[in-house]
Amino acid sequence: MTWIFMKTGLHQWLLQNPSGWIAFDVLFYIMPAAYWFSYKISIKISAAVAFVMLLVNWVYIQCYTLYPANSIEGFTAWLLFPFLFMAVNLKTFYLILHALRYFFLFFFISAALWKFSQGGIFNLHEMSGVLLFQHKEYLASSPGHWYTNFIYWLIQHPGASYFLYAAATAIELVFVVGFFTKKYDAILIGIVLLFLVMDVLVMRIPYLEIAPFLLTLFFSKYTQPLQNVVQKG
Repeated sequence: MTWIFMKTGLHQWLLQNPSGWIAFDVLFYIMPAAYWFSYKISIKISAAVAFVMLLVNWVYIQCYTLYPANSIEGFTAWLLFPFLFMAVNLKTFYLILHALRYFFLFFFISAALWKFSQGGIFNLHEMSGVLLFQHKEYLASSPGHWYTNFIYWLIQHPGASYFLYAAATAIELVFVVGFFTKKYDAILIGIVLLFLVMDVLVMRIPYLEIAPFLLTLFFSKYTQPLQNVVQKG
């Protein structure tokens, strides 16, 4: 999908056309309100609006993340949650919600598996190298700052930085428990919040856009509807 968007050159066209990117911004941010108003009218109309939101989100996020400063992984909630809003009955809504929950669990587990497959977990200096690459501009431009000293200390002490790396990997693997029981979903919510904070503190990577997935863990405690209740015509 990413390669298709690159071939269209739409992301480059937007850079040269301010009216185009303003229109895209307005359309992207107005879609949730459009969905809310359409839901007040009819669930079937809102499902159609949700489908349009899905298309808008995919085009917008793909264009936005084609530039090196952005990663599409952090915007998966924008890409996938419109599927939830396309549901026209409670049973379908429940099933999609739990499908998103399983995807979110895999999101964390795959991050741990990636560290094993790429061999990073077996390299004591892996995290030191990652920190040096991630913060090289900051280290060069802000010497003497407390955050620079903090990161530089971690780089100089590979044992300490590797401990963070190994601990993160172990915690990511813990999410496998969610495939077997929902009993610990509240604990997983706490772990996700800790990850969001640590990503900003240690890596300067804001992954706040994945926060909506926390709703899939919070609402997993509810049982599946026994009947396919159709809401407003």
